[in-house]
Amino acid sequence: MTLFDDFDKILADDLPPVLAIYGENDELVRALKDKLFAAVKFDSSNLSQSYFDFAETATDAGAALEELESLPFFDEQHLVIFENLSNLTAQKKSSFDEKQLVRFEAYLENPVPSTQLVIILHQKLDARLKLSKKLKKMATCIETAELKPAELQALFAHEKLERQVLARILEKANYGYAAAQQAISLLKAYAGNRAITLEDVEKVVPKSLSDKIFDLSEFVFTGNTQKARELVQDLTTQGEDIIKILGILTSTFRLYFQVKLLSEKGQSESQMTDFLKIHPYRVKLARGSVRKLSKHYLQNALKQLIALDFAIKTSAADKAYLFDLAIIKLSTGM
Repeated sequence: MTLFDDFDKILADDLPPVLAIYGENDELVRALKDKLFAAVKFDSSNLSQSYFDFAETATDAGAALEELESLPFFDEQHLVIFENLSNLTAQKKSSFDEKQLVRFEAYLENPVPSTQLVIILHQKLDARLKLSKKLKKMATCIETAELKPAELQALFAHEKLERQVLARILEKANYGYAAAQQAISLLKAYAGNRAITLEDVEKVVPKSLSDKIFDLSEFVFTGNTQKARELVQDLTTQGEDIIKILGILTSTFRLYFQVKLLSEKGQSESQMTDFLKIHPYRVKLARGSVRKLSKHYLQNALKQLIALDFAIKTSAADKAYLFDLAIIKLSTGM
C-alpha cells in the first residue's frame, strides 16, 4: 500500500470530520491537494465549499472560523479547507490570535457533524505545540515524507514500465515525484502505443544534475579543461551551488574508483550492479570510462576532492576559485 492508496481509500469513503495533509515532501502535499480538489469537484462558486489560504494577507481568520462553525444552508454537507494554518507549524507568525485559537481547539474537540474540515500544510507539524498534539489525536492524518527509490517505484507501478526503465526515469528526475510524473507523460507522448525503452528515456528526458556531473567527469578524464570549466560555469549560472556540485562529483569519482577495483577483480557489470545497488546504466558508463584510467589516478583524485571539500568549508578563500583550480589540476593529470 502506498500513500496514494491510503488517500484513495479515504476519498472513496465519506471524508472524515477532520482530515490533515502535511509533511516535509511538498511535492506530495501538492499532489494530494490536487487529488482532493478533483475528487470533491471543488468549485469556489459552490456555497457548500469554502477555502481559506492563511498565507494570503487578505484572509480573514475570524470569517474563516465563522464559516467553520456555521451550519450548511445549501447542502447536507459543508466542506471547509484551511491551507497554511501557521498555528500548527514552527512559523513565528500566527494565523489565529489567542481567542481564535481557543475557538479552533474547541471545534477540534467537537466538530460540527455536517462539516468536513481539511487542513493542508506544506511542512511538518510542530510536535511541541498543544494544538498539533490535539490535531493528531482528533484528525485523520496523512503525512508525506521524502520517498526512497523503492517507494517511488511502488507509486509508479501502475504505469507498467519495465523495472530498469522506471529506475532510470526516477534517477534522471533526481527522485522527485513531480519531475518523474512529468517525464513519464513526455515519454508516453513520444512512444505512443509502443513500450517505452531505455533509449527513449535517454533521448527524451532532460539531463539531471547527476547526468551533467557525469559529463563533467568525462571532460576531466579526457583532459578537456575548457569544456569542464564551461560546464561548471553553466551550472553555477543556473543556480547550482559549488558545494552541491562538488558533493556529486566526489560521489561520481568514488563510484569510478569502486568500479575500477571491481573490474580488476574480474566482476561483470551485473555483479557490480548487484554489489553497488545502483542503476546498470551508471555501471555501464563508469566501466567504459575507467578502462582508460589508472587506479592510482582515481585514488589520488578522490583524495583531492575530499580535501577540497574540507578547504571550501573551512577556508576564507573563494570557493569558486578553489573548485576551478581543482578542475584544472584533475583534468591535466594532477
